[in-house]
Amino acid sequence: MQAELQPSNIGPPGREHLGLLPPPSPQDDVANRKLVLPPPRVRRAVRAVAEALFDDETPPDPARLDWAADDFLRFMVTATGRAHLILRASLFALTWLTPLFVFTPLPFAWLPVKRRVLALERMEHSPLGPAALAVKAMLCMIWFEHPDTQTETRTVPACKEVA
Repeated sequence: MQAELQPSNIGPPGREHLGLLPPPSPQDDVANRKLVLPPPRVRRAVRAVAEALFDDETPPDPARLDWAADDFLRFMVTATGRAHLILRASLFALTWLTPLFVFTPLPFAWLPVKRRVLALERMEHSPLGPAALAVKAMLCMIWFEHPDTQTETRTVPACKEVA
């Protein structure tokens, strides 16, 4: 007697191993992870970068700077792998290397705002400029998502309809 052939529910051809993988656990979902925020010194560093980055004729609203720093930190702690590593390395470079461009061996957050702006500009124009890119890009995206910023710049997200 011939063995009865049964259809395989393991996985599609060439992907048979997929059926052998365990189902994802609820902890794998980012929304279910417990957020463990970094120490306050990291928040101070992020806020100092945001303050220097968005310094204009008038200083930025402190509440908006706090909001941007907190949102950045939430993103950073949920990021995994390379994204997390790149953000941490970029923040490290901004904290410790950028002050050297204004000949000061202090952490970035300890400098006055005008010195931070100058140090950031000098770093951006140096060969080390790309080291600051990850933090600056994320902070800019976060900053321009804020409703007050959108009102000030008269921008509306593309996903919203203008009435």
